[in-house]
Amino acid sequence: MPSTARPETPDSHAPRAPATGLLLTGGGARAAYQVGVLEAIADIRRACGVGRAPNPFPIIAGTSAGAINAAALACGADDFGRTVRRMARAWRQVHAQQVYGADSLSVMRSGARWLTLLSVGWALARWRRMHPHSLLDNAPLEKLLAEMVPLERLPQLIRGGS
Repeated sequence: MPSTARPETPDSHAPRAPATGLLLTGGGARAAYQVGVLEAIADIRRACGVGRAPNPFPIIAGTSAGAINAAALACGADDFGRTVRRMARAWRQVHAQQVYGADSLSVMRSGARWLTLLSVGWALARWRRMHPHSLLDNAPLEKLLAEMVPLERLPQLIRGGS
């Protein structure tokens, strides 16, 4: 009976070089602190003569606000320094109004929605499809994310091996 196993190559048992991963946790403002650390890494790389170079982290993971940073790094994987500078600029300029509707009208509208659901019940909510997902309206976050995380770059970067 012929073997179905692939023939071994000389390198098949060679140990792989360890991959350095980056784990970015959540926690709102913590994401801005993370970018400060990434800026320090970019500065060290620049001082060592690694200017326009790809992202040094082949594995990137994040949760919540850290996932925003992880996605931004992935979308700029071809130039780590430039991407980190862009992220830092965005985080330095972020205001509450860019994350959620903090104006009086938005807060009153959201509060009224919650009061209606609490007083009339979830039955009305199902009938009218009125399910609030958060206490404040986070629709402004979509625009901020589109600026920080240019997802349209990903296919090109993946094709290029970044």
